[in-house]
Amino acid sequence: MKRLISFLVTLLMPIILIGGGGALGGWGVTNDWPLLAWAGLAMIAGGVLWGLFLFFWASEGPF
Repeated sequence: MKRLISFLVTLLMPIILIGGGGALGGWGVTNDWPLLAWAGLAMIAGGVLWGLFLFFWASEGPF
């Protein structure tokens, strides 16, 4: 069960963060709001880091 939950969280959460960050960043760039564009980039980076961390955690890697 732990494997199933970690797989779903690993799969869905980074996708949501990266997609939401891309939308937020694109909206910020289009409307010339630098803070919103940076927030979108931070969400993308958070999604990538979260995905890597959970991938290693679920596969019983180095963490």
